[in-house]
Amino acid sequence: MRGLVLAMVVLGLAVWCGGGDEVGGGGGEEAAQEACGAAPAAMSGQPQLPEGFPTPDGVTYTGEEEAGPSHIVEGYREGSLEDAYEGYKSAFPDAGYTVTRDEKEADDAEVNFEGGSSTGQVKLRQECSDRTSVNITIRPE
Repeated sequence: MRGLVLAMVVLGLAVWCGGGDEVGGGGGEEAAQEACGAAPAAMSGQPQLPEGFPTPDGVTYTGEEEAGPSHIVEGYREGSLEDAYEGYKSAFPDAGYTVTRDEKEADDAEVNFEGGSSTGQVKLRQECSDRTSVNITIRPE
């Protein structure tokens, strides 16, 4: 009986301390400290992006897919989340796009845009210490 009570207390502490509520894997400070494994392979050719869509230095595209009316492009950028976020946020105005909303947290960031006959979002996530994943969702206007 004592063993059961002790096990329940340990399990309760693990959940209370945040050990059981993260779905889908890490991110944040833990990811920023993890060493990066091999980078995903670059896609062959160029993705379908709106005319004049900016691609900051260091971005590698790995794939794309259709999701209803949206077009999704996946990739990564070597370096920190901060650098990727600033790269996209500053590149949009220079390319004739408008940043309609942006947000940066410790483990991810979003930059919403309008231009090139489209709207959408660039979602960034610190994948590991030296790589940030890039997910671009493009919707026709």
